[in-house]
Amino acid sequence: MLRSLALPTLALAGLLGHVAAVQAAIPLTNALCPGDLEVHADEGGPIYVNGRETKLKQFNQNYYEAFDSQSGVTLSLSRKPDGGVDLSYTGRGGANGVCVVARQIVAGTGPAPATSGPATSSGLPTEVTCESRGSEQQECDMDTRGNVELVRQLSHSACVEGQSWGLNRHSIWVKDGCRAVFRNNSSEGQAPHHASANGGVQLGACNMRANADGALVTRVPVNDTLDELIVDYPDGRFLCMVTKEGMVQSLTRIKQRSH
Repeated sequence: MLRSLALPTLALAGLLGHVAAVQAAIPLTNALCPGDLEVHADEGGPIYVNGRETKLKQFNQNYYEAFDSQSGVTLSLSRKPDGGVDLSYTGRGGANGVCVVARQIVAGTGPAPATSGPATSSGLPTEVTCESRGSEQQECDMDTRGNVELVRQLSHSACVEGQSWGLNRHSIWVKDGCRAVFRNNSSEGQAPHHASANGGVQLGACNMRANADGALVTRVPVNDTLDELIVDYPDGRFLCMVTKEGMVQSLTRIKQRSH
C-alpha cells in the first residue's frame, strides 16, 4: 500500500519540477514590434501585448508562441543559450518581422529594465517604459522638466501618481508592480514660457499639466526646491505643487467653479 502511494507522489514531484523548469524558461523581457506593439513578458510568463495578456503555447523549454486575439499577432519567442531571447511576430495578411528586444536581466541580478524613446538635448529620453518588480521601487532615467504623463498602463497593478509612480529631478520612479509608458509632452522637455509674467516657468508648467491657461493667485515656497501655487482655471481653483525648475509634482482641484 505504501509503495503504491509513493509512486503517484514521485510522479507528482516530477511534474512539479517540470513546471518550475518551464516557468524559468521565460525571462523577464521588454520589446517593441512594428505596428506600435509593446511586448512584455513576466519572468515565467505570461506575455502581454500592449497590456493585454496573450494566449501562450509552449513547444519546448526554449520556444514559445503567444497569440494576441485583438491585434491578430502571433509572437514567437526563442530563448538563447546566454539567457537572452529572440522575438519575432506574424500578423494578419502575412505581415511579419523582428521585434527589438530591450535590455534583459537574469532574476536576482539587478533592477527591471526600461525601454526609452527619443532624447532631448539633455541626452535624457522623453518617453520611457518603466516597471517595478513586486513591491520594489525602480527608477528610470527621463527628462522630467515640464509636463510628464502616464500614457499607457501595462500592468495589472494600478499605477497611481504619488502612490505607485512619481517624478524625480532626472528620472521617473515606479513601485508596487506598476508598469507603464510615460511621456514628456513638453517641447524639448522644457516647461512652457508663455505664462503670465508673475507666474513664469512654474505657472507655465502647471498650465501645461492642466491643459489650460490659468491665473496665478498665490505662490508660497514649501522648501528650497518646491513651491505651492494656487491657480484659477476655467473649471475651478487648483493647488499646483511644482519645483523651481518647473517640474509639476501634483495638480489638485481645491474649489469647483460655480456656474
